[in-house]
Amino acid sequence: MVALSRPSSSSSSSSSIKYDTIIFDLGDVLFTWSPSTKTSVSPKTLRSILQTTTWFQYEKGEISEEECYASVALEMALSPSEVRDAFQHARETLVSRPFMVDLIRQLKPGRKIYAMSNISSEDFDFLRTKSSDIDLFDHCFTSSAAGERKPNIGYFRHVLEQTGADPARTIFVDDKLDNVLAARSFGMTGILYDDFENVERHLRNLCFDAKARAEVFMRQNACKHLSYTSTGVTIHENFAQLLILEATHDPTLVNYTKYDGPFNFFRGEGELTTSAFPCDVDTTSIGITCSDHMSPEKRNEVMDAILQLRNADGIPQVYFDTSRPRIDPVVCVNVLTLFYKYGRGKQLKQCYEWVESVLRYRAFNEGTRYYEPPEAFLFFLSRLFLVAPDVHKRLGPIFAECCRERLGMKGDALALAMRVLCCNFAGIDASGDLMMLRSMQDIDGGWPDGWFYKYGSNGVLIANRGFTTALAINAIKGSGLRMKRPSSITNLKQAWNDTVVRIPYRLRATSYDAH
Repeated sequence: MVALSRPSSSSSSSSSIKYDTIIFDLGDVLFTWSPSTKTSVSPKTLRSILQTTTWFQYEKGEISEEECYASVALEMALSPSEVRDAFQHARETLVSRPFMVDLIRQLKPGRKIYAMSNISSEDFDFLRTKSSDIDLFDHCFTSSAAGERKPNIGYFRHVLEQTGADPARTIFVDDKLDNVLAARSFGMTGILYDDFENVERHLRNLCFDAKARAEVFMRQNACKHLSYTSTGVTIHENFAQLLILEATHDPTLVNYTKYDGPFNFFRGEGELTTSAFPCDVDTTSIGITCSDHMSPEKRNEVMDAILQLRNADGIPQVYFDTSRPRIDPVVCVNVLTLFYKYGRGKQLKQCYEWVESVLRYRAFNEGTRYYEPPEAFLFFLSRLFLVAPDVHKRLGPIFAECCRERLGMKGDALALAMRVLCCNFAGIDASGDLMMLRSMQDIDGGWPDGWFYKYGSNGVLIANRGFTTALAINAIKGSGLRMKRPSSITNLKQAWNDTVVRIPYRLRATSYDAH
């Protein structure tokens, strides 16, 4: 577990800070040692000695090594020689963590890297002979030289004065909460070291460009952005592929099936469901709006077929199969987007009215039959606004209210990305959620699981890291531009397009598989 401090200003975020200084603790961060020695002093006693006032004085250089050993021996009912032997054996167990050394080497270019340790002069001299990794640091600050020790604020003030570091551009890493708290009190960004993988993730997220790392992730996994379920099954489907295409405008990143008619969710037979799975209006609506291979005549034919699927309430059912009478408001939004895009929105008046009621009365707040996060409804509604200025004019204010209401709510990476995108769209400051989204970026540059949709019959969830990552890139980019509420549909489209990630040409694959 890693605790990451928030920036001192509520109006700033870590994304806007260029960190030029990192201060690392040494013991149990860069180096590790064992209190288990082949002596009469137990590990528990050895650790207890390290917490005595006498040892603190020794670390600050106020007493000599001999005085320290003699005093703690008296406190612990040991002989000075037993204490000396125990610490000599403990010194021999000291080893550096190669993975931490490698990370520091990657972080070092363009930054000052310092060590700040509670350590006696004798122990530091031994450390210098034991490992050449000390040379990684521009300077090592020791408690014995400073006459202060962590968490005393005088020690932190000393280091800042000596380095000239700007606390707002400085990261501090330590395995003791008291020390991290003291650093934060100066305005530094503090990371509490407990698990290397989490520390590495946070350091990379703070020090390296999120969008650039994410674009590399997208390119390295081109045509391999497969979806998977909460039960651990990889599924081959069209839906996420089409949305990745829309989010990136890069067909080299995805595999999807081109249909000259209704689209199927799966790229082959149904998985975790009936093998002969019917086509659905949701994937069909997304497919026609995201791709451009279908002729106008065939497109209108498909839209006519969708109209025939309306139930007695005028709501289009999900499947091109009357034996599966299902409805979902998110699916309705996507159908409306298709119809409004091609000038036929007025044919779905009852569908529109239901969508408006779902929005107005927050019926989506616990997700829907097929979509897990509430933000999915708002995200797809923002797509509808792009092609339906009258709908945006009527529903935009309610949409903005819903976005504000969701600020700060718990959510996974996908929910946060969608939330930030929707807030960007509405001109709402979502910097807190954006900071949380940034902190979730994984070491490989992508974002972790974000449960998107689900099997309606059994509730098995489906995620796609490629889609989550594409939306996260757009959310971060859009937050930098933050859209004001557009006055016209032309400005609305341009504002949306400005947030769409474009994978640099040099990173693109040369071909893609379109069945």
